[in-house]
Amino acid sequence: MGVEPGTKPRRPESQWKTTAPVPLTHDSFLDLLYGRTPLIRLPNFVSDAQADRLTKMLLPTFTPYLHATGPAVKKVGVAQFEFQAQSAQDFQNRKGDEKDRYFDEVAKLRTLHADLGTKTGENVWQKVIDAIAELVPEFDVSLASEGGREYFSGIFRNIDGGTPIHCDWCPYDCLTEDWILSRIECQAVFNLYLTPVRGGGTTLYDVQWTEDALRFRDPDSYGYFPELVKGRDRAPFAPQVGDLYLFNSRNMHEVAPLDADWKTHRIALASFMGVLPSDVTGGRPKLIFWS
Repeated sequence: MGVEPGTKPRRPESQWKTTAPVPLTHDSFLDLLYGRTPLIRLPNFVSDAQADRLTKMLLPTFTPYLHATGPAVKKVGVAQFEFQAQSAQDFQNRKGDEKDRYFDEVAKLRTLHADLGTKTGENVWQKVIDAIAELVPEFDVSLASEGGREYFSGIFRNIDGGTPIHCDWCPYDCLTEDWILSRIECQAVFNLYLTPVRGGGTTLYDVQWTEDALRFRDPDSYGYFPELVKGRDRAPFAPQVGDLYLFNSRNMHEVAPLDADWKTHRIALASFMGVLPSDVTGGRPKLIFWS
């Protein structure tokens, strides 16, 4: 199912103030959440030595995603994405137990980051969460949760083969069940890069998800056809070891594959974050984290 010849998406005016990475501050973080800047960078957020210790410990434990319709991705941890519909066929084959199976997997991982911190000298997931939380005293900050069950945050991903053009926007992605994630009003992601790579860069596009984007959706995957982003501004970046990047995941983005002759893996720690507004929380807005 493709795009009709001559079809063009509507071009809303960009809110981006820049296409270059900016430092992490209170204002830049809010700009990121609400689409006014695409990208935040903190260089050398962890040392090369810490990244190497984590990588050596993690490498033997990577396993394939339980379910993913794009290029192969391996992980340590669990992604909510593995339990949501990703293609047209997925929507037709839901069993109804996806949420329970997800939370069963989460329960096995409660101490993952604390254990890694004990063994490597630093809980890097907690370090990222703390750095973000201290910037936004106007938000309550916590793991995403519902019905007394917490989501998992902080998946380690091995993405060597790249990804299609896609976005991560739970108010659309998570509508197959009543995930609390479908009620957020904005969404971003952090990635802490742990390995040197050649190739494997990320490109963000000045196109946020709207219903118009569905005309360009690849029905066989979670991706979108390139016509959706043709001619739009872009913000490419090629991270170094220890760099922490945050970007607005509602923006279309893609990851290039590693160069064919590169022998090591593209490994990063990642988590989504989003804001539940006061009309959902019944009190202060809440910044929630999940993977």
